[in-house]
Parts: sequence; structure tokens; C-alpha cells
Amino acid sequence: MDSVNVELLSALASYSVHRALVCSRSEFFDAACRNPFKESETGVIDLTEDDPEAVEHMVNYLYHLDYLKKPLSRRSSQRSSRPSSPTSRRQRSKKLNLALIEDPLLATMAAANQSARDPMTPPDEQANHFDDSLDSAKFPDTPLEEAFQEDPFEAVETEPETAVEKAHLLTHAKVYAIAEKYAISGLKALARKKFAQQIEVHLSSPEFPEACQEAYETTVDSDRGLRDVIIQTFRANPDLTLRKDVELAVRETPSLAFELFRMASGMPVFT
Repeated sequence: MDSVNVELLSALASYSVHRALVCSRSEFFDAACRNPFKESETGVIDLTEDDPEAVEHMVNYLYHLDYLKKPLSRRSSQRSSRPSSPTSRRQRSKKLNLALIEDPLLATMAAANQSARDPMTPPDEQANHFDDSLDSAKFPDTPLEEAFQEDPFEAVETEPETAVEKAHLLTHAKVYAIAEKYAISGLKALARKKFAQQIEVHLSSPEFPEACQEAYETTVDSDRGLRDVIIQTFRANPDLTLRKDVELAVRETPSLAFELFRMASGMPVFT
């Protein structure tokens, strides 16, 4: 397996990413790359069963420690507004080479290597050597934006979440689920924070009941991250139960209905 890159394959795109960066932020990817699994031999991790939008946001987080605040690709903007089909998915399939992004650590290492090759540099100034093994690299907690020289997410528009009227409740629920699946604790905490902030602003959105269903169907009972936010929202806004779309979502989601019943009965929601 390439010691530098690993390929994350989603249903709509292929992401060539820095192995050390991805593995440093995901316990799942770290195990897949280091243990004697098929992924460690081929260098390809199959994510085609996951929601492609959630995969894109996950990859964006791995590099920028955020999502939905970066420039969107033209293709991703288009597919968010059109229904997808097998044919259209193949037509919009793309390969994004995230290895083209120059990570702050890689930039520092490249500069050191260039200095070592420069005959004008005195030998005593080259004493500060860097280990060229990416696997042993320690990445900074906060990436430096200016160090990224090429963003493979073809920038055509910037969509700050706070400036967009459209709700992203469902998106945050999906990102939360994929963060749990691939053991990316930072992304999971960020998705919960964004979900909680959005639910206050977009409580009347038609996306609210669907997001509730997504949260309950993709998490286990003991994972209270999104579930507690939803229960607290129902407790603070009892009129939500009068909405037909919310009623339908509750009827179709037994675990949500059960917890709302316990809440209404004055019992602990989760024991």
C-alpha cells in the first residue's frame, strides 16, 4: 500500500487522500490501513454504501476540520437540487485528488527537503532534519488555510451555513452517523453542535421530521448525542406534535415514539 495516499471510494466520487492525515483523525481508517485487511493491500476503502454527500462532508472535515463552510463543487451543488438516478450518478462521477492539497506539515517537510538540495545552503544550517515518513507525522489540531495551495473541491460558490436559508438538519444527522461509523470523534461532536444550532433556527422546516427519523434510525439507544437534542426540542415545543408531518414521522419511528411517550408520562427517557 502506498505510504502516502489512500483512496476513499464513494458512490459518486473517488478521493485520493493523505494516508497519515486520514488515519490520524479516524480510528477506523487507521485500523483499515495498518491491519492485514484487503484495504491495507489495495489502498482503496470502499464507502459506496454510505451517503455520498455525507462522505464528501467527512473528507472535507478531515482536511479542514469543518464542513458546509467551504466552497462547494459545482457538481455537489447540482446534485443537491436534482433527484439522482443510476444514469445521472455515472454521468456525474468524479475523481477528486485531495493529495494535491498541501498540508501544513507536508509544506514544512517539502521546504526542508528543498533546502537540503540547495548547494548554496551551508551544511551547518541543514542540521534540522525531518523524518520523511508520513506515518509518524503529528498533524496540527487546526490546519492553516494559507498552506492549502489547491483545493480539489472546485470552488464556484461559497455557502456559509449561517447565511443560507435552507436547513441542513438532515445533512447534520447523516454526518453524525458517518462520524460514528468511522470513529471520527471530532466530526461527531461538530455535527451534534451544528444540528443543535440548526434545530433552533429551522424548527418549522419540513426537514425537521425527516431529520428526527434519520437520527433515530442511524443511532443506537445509548447514543444520546442527537436524541437528547430532539427530545429537549419536543419538550420545549409541545405544539410540534400537532404538525401532521411530525405525527407521521413519530408513527414511523417506534424508538422516537417510545421516548416521547416516556417523556410525556414523566418517566426518564432513557435508563
